[in-house]
Amino acid sequence: MTATATAPRARRRRALKLHSINYRSPDHGEMPHIVSFSGGRSSAAVAFMAAEEGLLRPERGDLILFANTSAEHPGTYGFAARCKQRLEDDFGLPFLWLEFCTVEDAWRGEYRRKASYRLVKPMPVEDDPDGYRSSGELFEELVCLQGMLPNPHSRTCTAKLKLYPSHELLAEWLGRVAGPAHSGHHWPTAPGVGLVSPGRVTESYAQNGGTDSEASVLRRAQHLSALPAARPAQRWSDFTAAPLPTVDAASAKPVAMRGPSGALHVRLLGLRADEPRRVERVLSRTLFAEGATTGACTVRTQPPGERPYFPLFDAGMEAPDVVRYWRRRDFDLDVPSGAGNCVFCFMKGTRQLVSLGTAPDERRRPGSPTDINWWADFESRHTRTTPKRNGDGTSRFGFFGVNAASFADIASGSAVEGRYANGTPACDCTD
Repeated sequence: MTATATAPRARRRRALKLHSINYRSPDHGEMPHIVSFSGGRSSAAVAFMAAEEGLLRPERGDLILFANTSAEHPGTYGFAARCKQRLEDDFGLPFLWLEFCTVEDAWRGEYRRKASYRLVKPMPVEDDPDGYRSSGELFEELVCLQGMLPNPHSRTCTAKLKLYPSHELLAEWLGRVAGPAHSGHHWPTAPGVGLVSPGRVTESYAQNGGTDSEASVLRRAQHLSALPAARPAQRWSDFTAAPLPTVDAASAKPVAMRGPSGALHVRLLGLRADEPRRVERVLSRTLFAEGATTGACTVRTQPPGERPYFPLFDAGMEAPDVVRYWRRRDFDLDVPSGAGNCVFCFMKGTRQLVSLGTAPDERRRPGSPTDINWWADFESRHTRTTPKRNGDGTSRFGFFGVNAASFADIASGSAVEGRYANGTPACDCTD
């Protein structure tokens, strides 16, 4: 395998078809194919084109995955739900939605919170307890667990809200089990009363040399303690209308996703011919991951058994081609320009965020991630201020890193210049 992406030929009006997948090895065609659905047009086009051209086969264990961050635009949720219905009803392809969550479990003699995931249905949690969250709940849970905000140098929202949960799901899906197993301890607790003591969390944090304030650590620990202590077992069949592959219950068990025995599978990504640097980055990352000799793979965002493919890139399709594809269909993604995926993602750059914050949007919900003020409030509650290492003043850690622009500045329309004015390289949210 090479880590070099072949540049597409000169731009021309292309037929909107994939025709085939250019497998690097014949055995890749027999591996389960996983489509990463980001909620945008490109990844959705990959799913539909591949389904329409017979490149996806349910009996092979193929699957489409959408990892919710709880900060998507309402139009994204509506589009993803429509895509799920069509792909399941018309092609029999399982399409699962998942979310990051935390549970309590034992570790080194005491209970602690650890990351997990849950399956959700394509309807708001306000309408169904098994539905998806859209008011920033997962960002709150993530930051309370890790004690720091995501930023351009540590994109934990991508890694921990999207990639790691999807790897956990695939370990169970590729193992052909009936669904996600119970996660967390089995000790019964009253609602909102777990086995992890917020006071003990605060004490342990201080003993380990943590620099955040005791009040801040306690507040985060109290938020987590109010959440469910465990996730009940779930069944794939309750979250997809598509037929599921036949399995042998006696031999089914989760597979390894790390180390030299990592489960082999193909991952289809919606990166286009006008995104060669992103393709290069995935391929380079894959080379390192495939060389992992132990389960402690340093490229945690890339399972060593994953074989990535980029059908749109290989077919020479660029952004205008994808737009043209959706114009020919009877439904499309309906979000304001630039508001795709997480509406106010810090990776978009302060100039674009200022523009998005003032742009009219009738579906904006005050107090939710579709409102710039939600991000300003969230950042102000979770920003960490610590003494500088040289003892001269303090350092402030926010969404844009150390002593950088804040969402409060952006909400006021003043943070248009600086290091991140024009945005930073796209993250791996589609990977």
